[in-house]
Amino acid sequence: MRKGISVPSILSFTVALCLLITAAFRASALPSEQGQSPLLLDGGLTYLAGKHWQYLKTDKLSVDSASEQLATLNGQQPWQRSTDEYPNLGVGDAGYWFAMQVQTTDDRDWFLRNRYSLLDTVALFQCPEGVRDASQCHISQGGDRIPYTERAIDHPNLILPLHLTPGNTYDLYLYITTEGTYQLPMEFVDQTTLNTQLINNGVFRGAYYAVMLAMALYNLILFFAVRDRLYLYYTAFVSSFLFFHMNFEGSAFGYFWPEKPELNAFMVPLSFAISQFFFALFLPQLLMLKNYCPKAAMVYRVYVPVTLGFAILSMAAPYQTAVSIQNYVNSLLAIYTLIAGIRAWTQGHKPAKYFTIAWVVFMMGVISANMSTLGVIPGTPLILYGYQMGSVFDVILISLAMGARINMLREAQQEDQRRLSDSQSQAIRYLKQYEDLYQNSISARFQLNSRGEITDCNPAFATALGFQSVEEVVESKPHFDQFIESPHASIELWEALGSDTKVTGYELILMPRRGKAVNSILTMRQEASDQGYQWVGSFLDVTEKYDQEAALRKLEDNRNQSLQQLVMGVSHEMNTPLGNIRLATTHIKGRVDDNEIPVDDELKTAIHQVTDNISRLAELNQLIQSSMGASSSQYAESIYLRAWLGEWRERTQHQHRHLSLEVISHPDTALWRGYTSLLEQILNQLTENAVVHNPEKYDEQALYVRVSASVDNGVLDIEFQDNGRGISTDHREKIFLPFFTTRRSEATKKGLGLYEVRNLVTNIMKGSIVSPPSSQGFTLNIRLPEAIKETEDTADSGSKVSW
Repeated sequence: MRKGISVPSILSFTVALCLLITAAFRASALPSEQGQSPLLLDGGLTYLAGKHWQYLKTDKLSVDSASEQLATLNGQQPWQRSTDEYPNLGVGDAGYWFAMQVQTTDDRDWFLRNRYSLLDTVALFQCPEGVRDASQCHISQGGDRIPYTERAIDHPNLILPLHLTPGNTYDLYLYITTEGTYQLPMEFVDQTTLNTQLINNGVFRGAYYAVMLAMALYNLILFFAVRDRLYLYYTAFVSSFLFFHMNFEGSAFGYFWPEKPELNAFMVPLSFAISQFFFALFLPQLLMLKNYCPKAAMVYRVYVPVTLGFAILSMAAPYQTAVSIQNYVNSLLAIYTLIAGIRAWTQGHKPAKYFTIAWVVFMMGVISANMSTLGVIPGTPLILYGYQMGSVFDVILISLAMGARINMLREAQQEDQRRLSDSQSQAIRYLKQYEDLYQNSISARFQLNSRGEITDCNPAFATALGFQSVEEVVESKPHFDQFIESPHASIELWEALGSDTKVTGYELILMPRRGKAVNSILTMRQEASDQGYQWVGSFLDVTEKYDQEAALRKLEDNRNQSLQQLVMGVSHEMNTPLGNIRLATTHIKGRVDDNEIPVDDELKTAIHQVTDNISRLAELNQLIQSSMGASSSQYAESIYLRAWLGEWRERTQHQHRHLSLEVISHPDTALWRGYTSLLEQILNQLTENAVVHNPEKYDEQALYVRVSASVDNGVLDIEFQDNGRGISTDHREKIFLPFFTTRRSEATKKGLGLYEVRNLVTNIMKGSIVSPPSSQGFTLNIRLPEAIKETEDTADSGSKVSW
């Protein structure tokens, strides 16, 4: 029998169709609804949401556009499952959807909290299971691009309330977009746990703010107390870093510009650049990098304008660009700062020890936060707020470093005071010793005001100028010029002081109030005083020395005159017998030569030798008379030195044609008054000596003679040099002795040449002559004073020199 379709069969078919439709629907469901059980929220616990999320990359959308896109989400799109408790997708230029399912077993109020505050726009769609229509979902918004006053919970972190019914399953769709880092350290917390967390977080934040503000205020007070800019820079650094921290955690948004979320686009990089600016000013002074690490000091000097560039970049460039550049640069600088601190520490700078320890702790927190911001490591709460804990240690230890610096400066100041005290005591001792030396000095010491009046002196000065006491000199305040021998000498002294503001070893004749003239050696200089300037000086009374030297010169002159008279007398007495002998021998020689007297050859040779030797003896007697200045007189005349030397060179060069002769005169317009015929005789004799003693070089035309002459204050200085064989050390002291010569056979004056030169220079022209050592050739220095002009009455006798 054919059976019909029964009701159970229809029911079975209906159930099977429903199951098929359901299976077909689940084939197009979201990944969060496939093979993953909902997160069950039970009271009293905190649930990390990281591994329960599935995320999808999409475009950056507004909240309204995200609401429209929610309906188009499906399981065919490339959803990815999160494997981290704290998802960190790094820096991106797109938006992200996050999806998961949750259930609750009780009627507690639940919240979704994200501890990272720098997300721009966040929208949470809480939908019943399987629903993707935004109009049927509860929507919560947050982020730093939405006014702070629109937040459900007044807190810097992102806290979104959930509206859950026990036993029901809900689909959570979280849309996020930001210009910074996609960090999601998110967790589900109930109301009780959240209140506890917020209280603890408030205490921690308050303590952190209190420490930072207290240290800033403390160092500001120190700045006003000690006026050291280091404390002002540290105050600015701590304050600016606190402001940066408030921007980073989001509290600055709520405190300062809750209705202007657009400022959050650049406040984080701007505040960080400002803190780095003050840090670059503060650190080099704390570590004294100029002394301990000059290269690091230069780096921070360059880094100061770089931080200003970062500040401008934060407002001109996109947020992602500004933050990334600052993070990379400051990560490198943090390492370099550690190296600079270690170097200053190893070189004995005590504050560097505390700073280095503080910087290691702080750097670990900063680098980890930067790496988390760049998406390298997960953004756990410890990592996100590690720099805050590090900054607290940093501030405390740097404060210890500042204290160590104060102690170091105090110790240095005490050491300086001790040294200053020792120096003052030593100066007082020296002053007493100087005062004793000043008062009891054998040299006459004095002070003159700017007008030249004597304002102070020692007893030796008062005595030398004929005063009874120092008080008498000071009370009368005489002018210094009134004690100088002549107005001309006074003018010369002040001209010398005016050109160089000092004189040393200046010879001056002073005329005291009582007694004879004082020959003095003056030293005098200008120095600053309360009235502008003053003159201080001293002089030595060398009158006795001058008198002794004058007496010796007179004695020597008398001896020389006596010797000359003796020699001249003997020479004159020899003239007659020499003349007779020469006449007789000449007569005999003539008769013998004419064969009037028969003699043998030996006798004839003897007669010739006697005749020749008598002739030589007569010539020698004539040389003696000439060297002694035999009955001759010379007149002084004024010459232009350059022209006169040029004429002498032409005459001498004509006489000695193989000689290379050079003359030099200075200055070109030099005028000298003296006995020019004697000067020419001296130069001729010296030139002839050079030729006679160096015949080989002369014949080879290699002999060179240079005569250098200069005039200063009427004194003629001559330097005669040749490139000949020179004089040995043994012979140097003998060259001016009569009859001394090393080439007797060639010498025309038989060793009387230099003796005659010396006699003319020292005895006749009252000059000086020395032969200094020379590495090559022969050198002779001659100094000739200017001949004194006599009055017309004595011109006939005084303007000429006789001997």
